[in-house]
This record gives sequence, structure tokens and C-alpha cells, in this order.
Amino acid sequence: MFYRSLVLAKHTRRPQALGFSMVELLVSIGIVVLVLSIVVTRQQAFNSAVLLRSQVYDIALAMREVQLGAISAVSDGGGEFRAVQGIQFDISADSQSYRLFRDTVVNNRYYDVGEDIGFAGSLDPRFEVRSIEPSSVGNALAIVFERPNFDALFITNSSGNASAISNEPVVTITVGLRDSTGVVCGQDVRQIQVRATGQIAVLEC
Repeated sequence: MFYRSLVLAKHTRRPQALGFSMVELLVSIGIVVLVLSIVVTRQQAFNSAVLLRSQVYDIALAMREVQLGAISAVSDGGGEFRAVQGIQFDISADSQSYRLFRDTVVNNRYYDVGEDIGFAGSLDPRFEVRSIEPSSVGNALAIVFERPNFDALFITNSSGNASAISNEPVVTITVGLRDSTGVVCGQDVRQIQVRATGQIAVLEC
């Protein structure tokens, strides 16, 4: 009789619940989704910042190559060694490209058709040249170098054979994300600083 009661008691016990309840499962999924969304968002912002920095360094390197080409009197293949070389920005016409040029057609220290060196530099479609500072320079600027000095000349416009040379000691080119409203040097904006003495620097923020 005692044995039968033990057997009956054993059979009447309820099995323990195993696994997660529905509420616990939903909470766990919600936490995972939240963490993943934060990681993906941060990763995209990080990638954009890295690409923007790379883009700005490409422009600065192009400036340096133009400067060295002018000072070293690199030949154009036709026997011309002393031509002025430069890089031109015109954000009023196109904010996604810049031109490397050798001033051999009009000799006005400004870009003219047929003076391209190799190719026109194109920015990644996600970026744009946002501004040229100071505002007295305007929206179009040619930064040129002429042998034997490393000094940079800031040419603001072209008129026949004469160009206006800005007396600004430093010019800043701002490059940023196209859809961004940020204006401060940082994650979505980078700046290139060119001094009249010929120094070219990417501002670290």
C-alpha cells in the first residue's frame, strides 16, 4: 500500500516547464535587434568618415604633385619646361570635380580649355566641395605654382591675359557629405588648408 501511494504521487507530479516563455523570447529578440541597429548605424558613419578623409587626402596629394611638377619643371612632352601648373575649383559650376592644369594655352595662370594634365579629378558621388574660404576668394579658385618658388598663388578669376591674384595668406577648401548639413570640421566635413608660402595640410579634427 505504501508502495502504491508513492507510485501514484510520482505520476501526479507536473513536469517542469522547459525553455523560454513568449515574453522572454520577445524581450531577447528586441535586445538583439536594438544592439544590431546601433552597430550597423555606427559602422556606416565610420565608413563615411574614413572615405571622406581618404577623398580629402587624394585632393591634397594632387595639389602636392602639381606643386612638385611645377618646381621640378616637368616637361609637357613638347619641350616646354617652365609652364605654370595648378589646380582649379569652381563650385558654382561643378562641386564634384577639380582640374589639374598646365598653363600653356592663354598664359593667364588660370584654367582654359586644352590645359588639362591627364584627367579632371572627380570626387566620390557622396561628397562635394562645399566652400572655399575666405569668402573674398569667391566660388572659383585656381591654386597655381610657378618655378622656382614653392609659393602658392591664389587666382580668383580670368580676364583675357590678366588674372586677379588674391593677397589672402591662406585658403581653406571644405569637402563634406552631399546630404549633410554639418559645417564644422568633423565626421561629415574635412578641410584642406593651403598657405601662400606653399604649405598644404589636411586639418585633423
